Amino acid sequence: NKDGYLQPDLLQLASAANCASMPRNVKTKPAMFNAEGLITEQLEATSADGTKVPYFLIRRCDTLLDGNTPTLLEGYGGFELSMTPIYAAGVGAGWLEQGG
Repeated sequence: NKDGYLQPDLLQLASAANCASMPRNVKTKPAMFNAEGLITEQLEATSADGTKVPYFLIRRCDTLLDGNTPTLLEGYGGFELSMTPIYAAGVGAGWLEQGG
């Protein structure tokens, strides 16, 4: 199963006997928003104590990174559990497609 912020869930089949072969797409959920022109970047922030905190930034390719773009922030931290990337149709259609 392949996950991502900009692509619906995708089930792939690969050969254990030939690890160099490309996996074959078996089934995917339908796209619920237009992800064309959007990119995902993994960046790091530095906390007050110097700890590096990774985060993902999902934005339009042409977004100016000047601090003036409205931002939707979601975070979680605790119990040594991380949030894995998830395709969220509501965020995609209601926020990203609208330029957020």
